[in-house]
Amino acid sequence: MIRPSFRLPLWAAVALPAAAYVLRSLIRGGDFTPDLPGDAIAYGLLAFVVLAVWLARTRSADTVDGELPGEVDEEHDTPRQDG
Repeated sequence: MIRPSFRLPLWAAVALPAAAYVLRSLIRGGDFTPDLPGDAIAYGLLAFVVLAVWLARTRSADTVDGELPGEVDEEHDTPRQDG
């Protein structure tokens, strides 16, 4: 699986679209009514992606920055004896 080196905090993943929504509403003259169904679909997909990323991060909490857990290293720390 491809793992990017850049990790966006989940609060930022929510804050960026929210800030864009507020800016769009202010540009429209303070009209904060959502454009349905487009906004509902976009924010629903955003909620799904944020939830999926949160679940993936909590389930893989035993590995840090792609390193293997300690048990794996302990099994293979013994020097190899040939012959």
